[in-house]
Amino acid sequence: MIVKNFMRTNYVSVSLDTPIKRVNQFLHQFNIKYVLVTEKEDELIGIITYTDLFRHLLPSYVEFLTHADENIFFPENIEERTLDLINKPVKEIMTKEPETVKPELPLIEAGALMLATKVKQLPVVEGNKLVGVISYTDITWGLMIKNCKYF
Repeated sequence: MIVKNFMRTNYVSVSLDTPIKRVNQFLHQFNIKYVLVTEKEDELIGIITYTDLFRHLLPSYVEFLTHADENIFFPENIEERTLDLINKPVKEIMTKEPETVKPELPLIEAGALMLATKVKQLPVVEGNKLVGVISYTDITWGLMIKNCKYF
């Protein structure tokens, strides 16, 4: 069982200069958790996830504790933070050079890489070209199909 048999070839991608506002629209419109960032003929250069947006919208625990008495986390300040974020280009907060896998990689190795790197999806590349994405749900499904007689 290899990645190419379970990867998804329908994915959403944007360019480096796409505003975060547009990425958020794609995430909601297509009910997805990530958008890939590509350049020239599907060359993968990054990924942006809901987690990335979440981290930039809300303060970290340390930031919250260190500045709790300064009232910088009132709703109006969070609104300012949000307005600042939505107008930024993707390139400012995306994960650059994300972990990737090749289509011929065994499914179990892709799953182990996800666990080790704490990611929920891996872009699939051949050379420099993006050919798909595999997620932890795709891998779980693939392993369950092979090993469960009820599927």
